[in-house]
Amino acid sequence: METGATDTDTRKNPEGLYLRWDGREVQWAWMFRDSVSQESEFSFGHRAVSKISMLPEVLRALKGRFSTVNEVVYTQRFARTTIVPAIVLKDDSEAAEKWFKLHHAPSKNVGLRIRHLESIEGEPVFVEGLDDDWEASVKRSFPQAQGVIQSAVLMQTAISISRQIDLWVVVIDSGTRGADFAASFKGNAVWSGHSLKGDPESILYSVVNAMHRNGVEQDGVAVRFAGDIGQDLHAVFKRFFSDTECLGQSKWEGLKLLSK
Repeated sequence: METGATDTDTRKNPEGLYLRWDGREVQWAWMFRDSVSQESEFSFGHRAVSKISMLPEVLRALKGRFSTVNEVVYTQRFARTTIVPAIVLKDDSEAAEKWFKLHHAPSKNVGLRIRHLESIEGEPVFVEGLDDDWEASVKRSFPQAQGVIQSAVLMQTAISISRQIDLWVVVIDSGTRGADFAASFKGNAVWSGHSLKGDPESILYSVVNAMHRNGVEQDGVAVRFAGDIGQDLHAVFKRFFSDTECLGQSKWEGLKLLSK
């Protein structure tokens, strides 16, 4: 069950707080269990950040509002990410850094988050470049917070679906300022990417480009959107793909996935 309310009351037993940042806006989902119905529910919120100096203040306000929450998970949207097979890295963080620099050629040194999906065939390792301001602001207010990689979360969903259908499954979490992508085929991680443009044509181009690079025809693709999407985006994808579907009924599904 979902609710748009962001305040708390005595019937709500907090279970987790899930945060993400897209460079201009902080979004959050608060998961709680209703003491009467015993159902887990979510409330959502967001706050635009016009100046990066405001980011710590936003996190401090959330700390004051959700001070009783023990589990805090955070991520960033539209981040530069690389997938490398575990056999290539061999638990070598320096090798992970070299692969990240090879793929993204950052202009300066960046911190990295590494996530090894050991339970998945091929054991893909996700390497993500971090936003230092976001990391510092979260950790200052929530020292216990666990950082996760958004595309790795989406990949787990894509893999689960691809084990049930014989198609190239693409999961898309779109926003006004961009989109995150993860694709799987028969339980294998095959592609992860992001777009820094949120218009429908740019999002479609990213998927079609990846599809062609992997030699996949459009009738061999199933597209799954993480949550409700606008009519424009749906129309653009329907024009190209016959198998499209929304996972969930709200626009916050991609954020809710952090709770799984």
